[in-house]
Amino acid sequence: MAHDPTPLPGGLVDLCGFDIDRLAALSGPVSGEWLRQVAAWIGYPAAPLPPALAAAFSGSLTTAGYQPRSRLYGEVSDGEVRRGREVAELARPGEAAALPAAPSPAAARPRLPHDPAPLTAAGAWAGFAGSRAGPPAPSARHRVTHGDVDAVARGRAGPAVLTELRRAQISRRMLLLWAVLRSMRAADVDAETQACLATAVRALARAQRRAPGEVHALLLHPTVGIWLVDSLRRCWRAAARVDGARVDGARVDGVGAADVDGLGYLGGIAIAAALRARQPCRVPVRIVDGLIAVPTVGCAVVGAAGGWALAVVTPAGAGGDRPSALRVMLPDRCIVVRPDDPHPPTGGAWLPARSASAAAGTAAAATAAAGGLELSLEDTDPFRGSDALPLPVAARGGPATAARWRRLTGAAGAILASTDASQAAEVAGTLRALVPLRDAPDQPSSSATVTDALGTIMITPPLDAMRLAIALVHEAAHSRLEMLGDITPLVRAVEGPRVHFAPWRPDPRPLVAVLHGAFAYSRMAAFWAARWARPPGADDLQAAYELAWCRGALRLALPALRAAGGLTEAGDHVVAAMEADCDGWDRVELPAALTRAARRVLRDVGVVWRLRNIRPDAEHIAGWAWDWLAGRPCGRPAPPRSRVEPWTTPHPVHRHARQRLTALAFASPRCGGLHLPGAATAGDRAAVAGDTARAAVEFRRELRERPGRVESFAGLALIHAARVGGGLERRLCLDHPEALLALGERIRAATGRTPDLPDLTAWIAAARPTGPTRPVRRTVTRAQRTPAASTC
Repeated sequence: MAHDPTPLPGGLVDLCGFDIDRLAALSGPVSGEWLRQVAAWIGYPAAPLPPALAAAFSGSLTTAGYQPRSRLYGEVSDGEVRRGREVAELARPGEAAALPAAPSPAAARPRLPHDPAPLTAAGAWAGFAGSRAGPPAPSARHRVTHGDVDAVARGRAGPAVLTELRRAQISRRMLLLWAVLRSMRAADVDAETQACLATAVRALARAQRRAPGEVHALLLHPTVGIWLVDSLRRCWRAAARVDGARVDGARVDGVGAADVDGLGYLGGIAIAAALRARQPCRVPVRIVDGLIAVPTVGCAVVGAAGGWALAVVTPAGAGGDRPSALRVMLPDRCIVVRPDDPHPPTGGAWLPARSASAAAGTAAAATAAAGGLELSLEDTDPFRGSDALPLPVAARGGPATAARWRRLTGAAGAILASTDASQAAEVAGTLRALVPLRDAPDQPSSSATVTDALGTIMITPPLDAMRLAIALVHEAAHSRLEMLGDITPLVRAVEGPRVHFAPWRPDPRPLVAVLHGAFAYSRMAAFWAARWARPPGADDLQAAYELAWCRGALRLALPALRAAGGLTEAGDHVVAAMEADCDGWDRVELPAALTRAARRVLRDVGVVWRLRNIRPDAEHIAGWAWDWLAGRPCGRPAPPRSRVEPWTTPHPVHRHARQRLTALAFASPRCGGLHLPGAATAGDRAAVAGDTARAAVEFRRELRERPGRVESFAGLALIHAARVGGGLERRLCLDHPEALLALGERIRAATGRTPDLPDLTAWIAAARPTGPTRPVRRTVTRAQRTPAASTC
């Protein structure tokens, strides 16, 4: 990646060459930039730190403009409510940001023969070979140019660009490890845990000096990233508990047993690094729920519920005359594992890590056929899931499950390679791991990207390889854009209010989430455009419909991103690149019937979104209802003011029934196991089939049985809008359906009967204003009129 003499603003500190055993001694820059970055990565609220943590970091979160960041992107809901409750306990609102001395450590147990020196009072690790007090903070930065941003935004990120994005992620993981090490003292970690973790850090540092590339690859593994964020949150919660007990005059242990279990995972990371570097070591490892996890290697099944064990690595001999060996030493036995052995020990004592890409012995050929896509299958490690995920991770499957994942991944990679070789290479260069999520019948093939584990796709079992290929494109895009945002900010207000409409989501979104969604769908549009452009493209109606839908959705989202005014220079560049791509897709000729179907679905999505998330002015609706009940003409024909107020009632997180039925109508017959939406009603099926008369009858029946059902009301509003053609009645149905629904519900509450929608719209449209009308604030949820030459 070329480094521009005048780079874009931002620039993550470059820690790729920094020694791990010197991290804890770094205090960070005086500006507090590092502290704000790690706090944003873990979702810490904009509030002062507990005093002990402020002392450990020589500062607090008092700088104006700090905002926590989103931690999840994808089609599953983002768990913001749950996460908000969890992080809220970290802060004490209104607390002064005083900087008292760090708390004293817990009473130490007798020193063990293998124990290193514990933490010093300054918060640095003592006893490290080659460590020195207070090393200067690195000044080098990861930088990107306009050309680099354009390459990412337009799907042209080659090896050099992807390498720099990955290097920045190494620095992000190093910065999180720095925060974990400095936070342990404030969290009042007991002496035994301090000793064991210090041993692990020393072993990790020795492996880094011997094989830095191997350790960097390990740091980029998804379970390591999730562990870093989880450990930092554990330490900060423990520090808040200790500080709260001190304020209340009570005594409480900072780090509990569950926290120790989590922090002890560092021993497994050190063992994995030693195996990769062929470095001998002896490291204490933590037993969690009967498992000892060694990331990228596997898990030892030990039976004991908790406690510490000792792991010993014996590296391979010179010339490879003997394989590396891992011994897990327990009080009653010793488990011996040779990770390079293709036939691991049986009996269930060792659960080896597996690949989702190719079976042993066919890896080279399978990888080549799959466009270079190589994914590890992460279905055992206890840190494969994140607290940001609303869907639980799946349990480890048997050999048949692993074989199915390999078949699907190989077939999905082949689809990508045959469709667009450059996009296949970009996906393969971005993604490194696959984490299966538990199957959700109402959310088939749902996928997500967690920012704690960029480069990883988390997905429920897909129905077929095509759905997996689409998910790979989608989630790889999220990872690349977030990696880019770590180097240079893309939005000025990272987590603004959730008021923006996104056609791919049923809920209002903050600006950064709309940007992420637009980018992911632009890459999906590129995929479908490439499939439609293939020689037999005329037969691929699925590609044509999906391209029409994606480009129409982008034409709604991109102007909203521009109008919001929260993009940085780099963010503007990303949007400009997507607009240029969209201009090219607009010129692609598609069957007229498919283009019309995509437009109908987008109008449907906009109406349903407004009914769920927009609330009209109550006084205006009351005035309308009063006139109706009194038998008078409507005195206020102007639509009411409205505000964004998301529904709290659970609803589907992606496409509603008519969306999915329309997409299925054009799906390739080669796609096996089509999933018919269980929520589809008779009205939905009639509307998609084009029988509007029957659909209107069914929608009215559904509303009588379930008053206020937004999907049925939206279907009825769309049918009526098509019948009236234009004017105020059409605008009310498409741009202000929430006002009609609220008026109908108000009248039903007074009379016990819901008036028919055409009667309401005709009554409002026939009115004459009796006084000045008020301006209406609009949230655009449907495409505006476009030139006749445009096809979207």
